[in-house]
Amino acid sequence: MIGGALFTVGWFTRPVAFILSGFAAVAYFLVSAPKGFHPILNNGELPSLFSFVFLYFVFAGPGPWSVDAMMKRE
Repeated sequence: MIGGALFTVGWFTRPVAFILSGFAAVAYFLVSAPKGFHPILNNGELPSLFSFVFLYFVFAGPGPWSVDAMMKRE
C-alpha cells in the first residue's frame, strides 16, 4: 500500500516502480506460473501486465506533475 501511494503521487518513482515490478513478477511466478507458463492460459494477465508497466516507469521516470518533478524544479 505504501508503494502504491508513493507511485501514485510520484515520489521516488523509479525505485518504487522497480520494487513494485518485482512484487508483480513474484506474484505471477508464485500464483499463476505453476498452472502453466503463458499468462493467457493461467489467468496471469494482470500480474504480468503490472510487472511490465512498472518496469516501463523505471526507465521513463516520473511525469511532469509528480512530486519528484516539483522537487526538481525548486
